Amino acid sequence: PGPGGAGARAVGYPAPVSDARTRGQRRADVLATLERCGDAFLASASPTGAPHLIAVSIVWTGNEIVVATRATSPTARNLADRAAARLALGSPEDVIMLDVEVQESAPAAPGAALARVFVPAAGWDPADEGPDWRYFRLRPVRIQAYRGYGELAGRDVMRDGRWLA
Repeated sequence: PGPGGAGARAVGYPAPVSDARTRGQRRADVLATLERCGDAFLASASPTGAPHLIAVSIVWTGNEIVVATRATSPTARNLADRAAARLALGSPEDVIMLDVEVQESAPAAPGAALARVFVPAAGWDPADEGPDWRYFRLRPVRIQAYRGYGELAGRDVMRDGRWLA
């Protein structure tokens, strides 16, 4: 069954295998979604493995993603301690999952290099929220894209930081 419980099936869910996109089509769709920027869920884990999940605004630079969060938050601590996280975009019918590595962390100060990237694209300035915000520049190392169960096979479009198509 699809979403909605036993026997329920949303129109077009899951995508039939015959309608599966090629890796090249999936890559193009991922890039188009990332270029629109927007919101995502960011999952991180503490050194003991305790999970933490937040919603974040994401900005795609063409190679990396910039996010902002409070410096005192569990997410910021987890990113500093483990330097790895997972981003999820989309819905269960159109999923993009990104495993990322932290490349840089910097205070969200007006005029900072990452502010010049983040603020115009995201449409808000973390520095306006208070002095305890930080930017994180994240490099994707694995990206998966799939639309329903029919596209689970071949869902990797990036591995080890390299596009597969």
